[in-house]
Parts: sequence; C-alpha cells; structure tokens
Amino acid sequence: MRKILEEQIENLHQDFAKMGFDVAKSIENATNVFENHDEALAKKVLENDSAINESEIYLERKTAQVIALQQPVASDLRVLITILKASSDLERIGDHAVSVVHSTKRIDTNSRNQEIEDLLVKMSKHVHKMLLDVIDAYVHNDEEKARSLAADDEVNDDYLRQVRRKALDAMQSDPKFVSVGPEYMVIATHFERMGDYVTNVSEWIVYTNTGRIVELGPTDSTRE
Repeated sequence: MRKILEEQIENLHQDFAKMGFDVAKSIENATNVFENHDEALAKKVLENDSAINESEIYLERKTAQVIALQQPVASDLRVLITILKASSDLERIGDHAVSVVHSTKRIDTNSRNQEIEDLLVKMSKHVHKMLLDVIDAYVHNDEEKARSLAADDEVNDDYLRQVRRKALDAMQSDPKFVSVGPEYMVIATHFERMGDYVTNVSEWIVYTNTGRIVELGPTDSTRE
C-alpha cells in the first residue's frame, strides 16, 4: 500500500512540474506576442490555456482520489495539499498570460512607446525566471530557494511603479497616447500578479516542509 502511494505521489510531482513548464512557456509566448504582435502565436497562447486548465482539473481530481483512497500520513498529506493549492496558482498565472495577449491586441501599433515596452519585456523575463526557479525549488524540495523568491517579487513591484509613472507622464505629454498608456499599465499589473502567484507557490513549498503556512515577504509572518 505504501509503495502504491509513493508511486502516485511521484506521478503527481511529475504532472505538476510539467504544468509549471507549460505555464512558463505561456509567459514566454505572451511576451513574444507583446514584442512582435504575432497573431499566430497569440492564437497558440489562447489554445494552450485550455490545456493548462485541463491540467489543473486533472491534478485536483487525482490528488483528491489519493487522499480519499490511500490514507496518507501527515507528511504525505502536506505534499498533496501543496499540489492541490499550487496547481491553482499556476492556472491563474496562465490566465494572466492570456490577459497580456488580449491587452496587446488593443494596443495601437502606431502609438507604441519603446521605453515602456522595454521595461515590460524585462519585467516579463524576470517573472518567467521566477516561475522556472520555483518549479526547480518544488522539484528539489528546496525550502531555502523557495523563501528567497519573495525578494525577487519585490523587483516586480518596482517595475510596476516604473511603468505606471512613465505611462502617466507619456499620457500627459501626448494626448494620442491616452488609449495606449492604460493598456501598458494593465499589462504590468498582470505580470506583477504572476509574481504574486509564484510567491504563493513558494509558500506552499515551505508548508510542505514545515507544516505551517508562511507569508513570505520583507517581514515573514506565520499562520498555524
């Protein structure tokens, strides 16, 4: 019975990691859509979102089955709860990648601001790296690495402030930019929220190891 449980948990680990890599690819593709206004790639991002949604549903169902049928001990249960909760965070990151594509479609290509777009691309690449790092932390059960990602998320907050400030300045100096500036701010907000969800996954990794839900941030607080 124990061997069956361990095999099922290992399969769930692999499925979760695959979902994470699929979501990371969505961020990468959404960024390329933003940079190049690639309609074909935009369609691919939207199509892949359905597969990501299906992955979340599959992980929820399989995790629930293992909990119900295999009688996991406390440490196993923490792992299963982490998969259940963190897969939902991954799915939401995928949703934000789709939203970036939708916002990109509303941007007038004749009114683009290269300085702001360069900032947004840097921001997206930072979020993409955060996600790959948290998947690596999950695969290797690296609690220290998971905790360190909270500091990385602060970089996203700074990017968001920069984009908002530059977009507002551009709108004040150029009336034609009024329709574009808000979309840049919305896109920055989507990337910032992706970083928040990556931090959520980090918190679940810590929970797996400690049994406590820790809010990672400048001053960590713990909820029993």
